[in-house]
Amino acid sequence: MNTIISFIARAVAHSAGLVALCAAVFSLGTHAQTIISPEPTGTTYIVKPDYRKCAFPMCGGWFLTPVNQYSLQLQTEDEAYESAALLPNSIYVAYINYKRLGLTEKQIAELNSAIHSEQALLRGAVINSPISGRVVTRTKTLVANGAWVGANKNPPVGPYLKISSTGIVCITTPCPYFRAGLINSDYSSEFHDLSLEKAALDREQEAQAWQAISTDGLVITGTTYVSTGFDETGAEPGKGIGIAATKVFFAFPAKK
Repeated sequence: MNTIISFIARAVAHSAGLVALCAAVFSLGTHAQTIISPEPTGTTYIVKPDYRKCAFPMCGGWFLTPVNQYSLQLQTEDEAYESAALLPNSIYVAYINYKRLGLTEKQIAELNSAIHSEQALLRGAVINSPISGRVVTRTKTLVANGAWVGANKNPPVGPYLKISSTGIVCITTPCPYFRAGLINSDYSSEFHDLSLEKAALDREQEAQAWQAISTDGLVITGTTYVSTGFDETGAEPGKGIGIAATKVFFAFPAKK
């Protein structure tokens, strides 16, 4: 609760106003999205190493799974587990090009370590790899232009979301302080409460998470719950929508 209060206090310095509550609809898509509306800068993928035992480049590269294939909007915990049971579609690439990220050799090693631990997300575009020398096998390359690394090894439950501040401040709650954008789609929804408890962050990580929400946005997985507002007049408080983050990803490399 103290983190929410401190966040609200920071938001007050930027804007004030009243807004009506937004309605939310929860449902589960029964089919994978065959066309994902990518962000202007590319599609965001879960990245896993390929451990198959055949000759490179046909094996030994990376499997890319676009996030939110079965998530069309916000989900409850039950809906999240249902969609997680569905088999996702993956893409094999032989190479990852990090040039646009401007990483040092040390940072590339750190990011590759996170990928091998299955704790990284990459955003970018998949292209046909250039053919050079005697290599005639057609392969694909992910040209990465965004990267995020998990704050810890908490399992991701729920859709992959980018959380940001709406800048809205209300006299009573629930109030739509936050906006959740469904990654790899154009769906977004305002919501009223955010809990980081299930994400199991330490104190420094939690402060970093709230800072990200108030600036560039925070990437999480999470599920919805019903939140109860507060009315200082003593009237019965209204009900709102909350999101419980289950895993937090920080942008890589971290801004200094």
